[in-house]
Amino acid sequence: MRPCSTPTTTTTGSTRSLCIALGSASATAWCRWPVAGRSAMTSAPIATIAIITYNSAEQIEACLAAASQLEPLGAYELLVLDNASHDGTLQRVRASFPQVRLIAEGENWGFAGGVNRAAAAATGEYVLLLNPDATPEPSWARELLAALAQPGVGVAGSRVLEPDGRIQSLGSDIDMRVLLTAHRTAPLGEDLADVDAVHGAAMGFARQVWRQLGGFDEGFYPAYWEEVDFCERVRRAGMRCVVAPRAAVRHAEASSTGKYSPEFYGYYLRNRLRYAAKWLAWPELWGSFRPAEHARLRIAPMVDCQVASLVYDRGVPAPELPNASARASLRQLGGDLRTRKLPEDTTALIDAQLALAEENSVHHEVQFTSRLGVLARFRTIWNSVATRWYVRPNLDQQTRYNLAVQRAFSAYLRQETARAAAQSLDVALLAYRMEQDSQRTVGN
Repeated sequence: MRPCSTPTTTTTGSTRSLCIALGSASATAWCRWPVAGRSAMTSAPIATIAIITYNSAEQIEACLAAASQLEPLGAYELLVLDNASHDGTLQRVRASFPQVRLIAEGENWGFAGGVNRAAAAATGEYVLLLNPDATPEPSWARELLAALAQPGVGVAGSRVLEPDGRIQSLGSDIDMRVLLTAHRTAPLGEDLADVDAVHGAAMGFARQVWRQLGGFDEGFYPAYWEEVDFCERVRRAGMRCVVAPRAAVRHAEASSTGKYSPEFYGYYLRNRLRYAAKWLAWPELWGSFRPAEHARLRIAPMVDCQVASLVYDRGVPAPELPNASARASLRQLGGDLRTRKLPEDTTALIDAQLALAEENSVHHEVQFTSRLGVLARFRTIWNSVATRWYVRPNLDQQTRYNLAVQRAFSAYLRQETARAAAQSLDVALLAYRMEQDSQRTVGN
């Protein structure tokens, strides 16, 4: 893990003291942090639980049902900000959870844009982000807030579990050469753990920190890498990025785009390239990231390579926030990837055919039968003399040759797709460098 900067700031500008109610659900002495100009006992919520939705009708009810039971009961504002869903998400929230504050946007602002609008509207001193496909344990918010109360903590993440209880993520380490995040999955104790980035499905921060850093970068549209970027800025500001192992949620990862689907790869690779251009100097971008990405593509799934070509052909994403036209173009990219016939379909079919061919390549000799036993034995002997000693070796040789040709074709197809993606990346990076040089020339 990369070390954070020397601390230069605290998570808030005021002294905080943690007071957590551990009594019954009906306790009125809820957890409060005294801050400047506000008493310890106030009607304002401790924190805002912000849930950003987009076509989340299938998941939102389970999420809100669990969020409504967070301890201490009634201490949090539940806020759903909907990014122009068209699957009935709004109707389900209104019908089943009238106590939830609902903000219906007329446009899909993406995850980062939704977070910024939710944080701006929040009434709590802290914002706890929760994905609609995540269900928190009752103590989740309390444990996350306890982590945020520790000196120097700027952002806190959760123990994110698979639906079956296996560990999905305890934060991530980032390989800065190739810019890939590696989820930590080894069990932790109960102490806070410093990480490079937390999982965006369930994370928290003080609104003051959010304001100090300028919010989430909405250029990571519509999703992926925005929470990694936020954590990077937290660390560069001298604050800690930690995981609170006692704050647990269960998460059905990438339910909106489909984990490892073409749409997932499209958005993930696009925003990863934007992150690289934002945080890596040119010598690192060309001399480290580029060869590492070439090596990754050579062993990546076929669909990853094909989508990478499409993404890199569009060039390095601009650092500026996307306007309405750019956002529409990116949404169209996702739509195209959902329906486009990719070579992965072909290679998957080839692999299936190879497996079937190998299974059928085992020669099963015909067993001759006859009402006359002597005749059956004679036919078997004659078959051995006439075919087994000559025809079978030739048949096996031809079968092995056919399988080798098919395997070679499949490998060639993968290799060429990876090569095309690598070439597209090189062109995108060189064009990016030329544009940078041109801007410097104009500036001088």
